[in-house]
Amino acid sequence: MAKSNKAAITRIATTVTARFYPTTGATDGFYLDGRLSGRREHRAADVTLDREERGFFYAVFAHLTGGATDENAVSPVKKPLDKIMTEVKQPGHNIDAEINELAECAVSVVGRIALKNDGMRQPYFAGILVRDSEMAAVTMGNGCAYLYRGDVLYPLTSDDYPLEAIDYAGKPISGIDVYCAGVAGTVRYSNIAQLQMDDCLITCNREVMEALGQREILRMLYEAEDQADAAGMIITAAAAKLPGTPMQFMIGFVENITSADRTARLGMTRSHADTAAVASAAVPAAFPSLNRNRPQAAAEPKKPVTDLPHEAEEADLDFIPPKKAERPATATRPQPVPYKQSPSRLPEQREEPFDEEDDSFGDEIDTYGRGRRIAFYVIIAAICVACLFLIYSMLFKDKDTPGTTTTTTTQASGQTSSGTSGSSQTTTTTATSESTTTTSTATTTTTTTTSAGIMTTHTVVAGDTIWGLAMKYYGVGDFEHMNLIAEANGMKLIQDGDKVKLEGNIRVGDVLKIPNKP
Repeated sequence: MAKSNKAAITRIATTVTARFYPTTGATDGFYLDGRLSGRREHRAADVTLDREERGFFYAVFAHLTGGATDENAVSPVKKPLDKIMTEVKQPGHNIDAEINELAECAVSVVGRIALKNDGMRQPYFAGILVRDSEMAAVTMGNGCAYLYRGDVLYPLTSDDYPLEAIDYAGKPISGIDVYCAGVAGTVRYSNIAQLQMDDCLITCNREVMEALGQREILRMLYEAEDQADAAGMIITAAAAKLPGTPMQFMIGFVENITSADRTARLGMTRSHADTAAVASAAVPAAFPSLNRNRPQAAAEPKKPVTDLPHEAEEADLDFIPPKKAERPATATRPQPVPYKQSPSRLPEQREEPFDEEDDSFGDEIDTYGRGRRIAFYVIIAAICVACLFLIYSMLFKDKDTPGTTTTTTTQASGQTSSGTSGSSQTTTTTATSESTTTTSTATTTTTTTTSAGIMTTHTVVAGDTIWGLAMKYYGVGDFEHMNLIAEANGMKLIQDGDKVKLEGNIRVGDVLKIPNKP
C-alpha cells in the first residue's frame, strides 16, 4: 500500500445526480461528505459540493431500514456514516486504519445481503475515502467504484460488471485491475492510491453501467464540460434506457492538491502539487474542454541547490542597509524630450465665430418660461377670487334676505292699527317674519318683500277666486297650485271630478298668504 509522508489539502468538486422510484426492498440514498439524502431527494437529486479539506467521504447505497422520509429508519444509517466522516477529517488518523472502519460502516448500512428474489431490490454500498491526497474504496452488492484517469475507467474494486482494458479511443491498455485489492466475505476492497490533479472519483449502482456500457460512459466523460455536466448526461441517458429503475451517479473532480506542511523551507521540498503536475504531464487530463481554459504555468529552468555552510547562512541573515544613491548633477540629468504633435490625418475643422446677435434660442426659452409663469399666476388669482366670493355668499346670504316688509297706506275715517281716532292720514310699517294686516275701507297699496316660505300677500277684492289667484301669482291654475294657497291660509281644497270645492269662507278685505312656488 502506498503511504504519504506529507499532509496534503485536496480540493474536490463533487456532484451526485439520482433518479429514485418506489420499489419493494431496499431504499436508495447517498452521503455527500456529511450531507445525507432526505425528504427533498425523495424522487430525484442533483447536488454539487465544492470543498477543500484534508479528508473526504462519499458514498451511494441502498438500505433495508426504511424510506428516506422516515427519520426513525434513517437514523441507524446516518450514525455509522457520520462516524466515518468525523474520523477522516480529524488529525492523527490515516487512511490505513480508516479503510477497515469503512468496511464495518458498509456492513452496518447494507446489513445482510440475501439471495436474489424476483421483484425484491437488494441493498448495495459504494464508498470512497480521501485522506491527504490518498484514496481508498469499499463496495458491496451492486455498488461500483471507479477512478477515471487519462481517458481510462479503472475499477477500484472487483465488482461483477466486467470492464474492457481500453481507453476512450478504444486502444488497449494494461493494468486495468491495478487498484483492485481483494474480497473479504461480501465486502470488496481497493488498494490505497495516490490522487492526481484532474482525477475523477466515481461511485454508482451497477444499473447505470448496465444501461449505458463502458464505451458510452467514456464518451460522455470525455465530452462533458465538468463533473456536474457529466453526472447529468449519464443519469439522463441511463434513465431513458431503463425507465422506472432507481439510479444514482456520484462523481468528484480533483481540482487541486497542495501541501499542508508550512514548516518546510521554501525551495527545498517538493509539494504534492508539483508531484501531480509531473505525473499529469504524461497522462491526459479529465474534461479536456475544462482544462483548455485552465492557465498553464510557464516552465522554469531548474537550478541545482547546493548546501551552504552554517557561517554563510548566518551571514545571509544579517541586514545591511543599502547605500543612498547620490543625486546626479543637473548637467548629467536626462533632459525631457519635447513633445511633437503628430500630424492628424483628419481634415482640420475651423471654429466658426460666435455671433451674439444670432443667439435667439435662449431668448425664446426665456420668453416661453415667462409666459408660463404669468399664466400660472393669473390662474391662481382667479381661483382665490372665486373662493373669496363663495365664502362671502355663504356668510352673508341670510343677512341680505330680511323678513316680509309690508307698507300699508290708508286714507279713511275710523280706527287704525296704531289706535288713532278721527279723520286723518295714517301710515303703518311693519317688518316681521309673518304678514301684518291693516284693514281699510278705501284704496289699499301693498308692497311686499319675499321671506322664507311666503312669497307675498293678497287683499281680497270683489270677484277674486282661488283659481284666479293661482293664475295671477303662479301662471298655472291647476289643483296643486290652488291647494298650495288654500293650505297656506288654513283652508282645504277638495276635488270632485272636474269640480273643485273650497271649504272655508273668503270675504272681501281678507288678506291671504301667497306661498313660494314649489
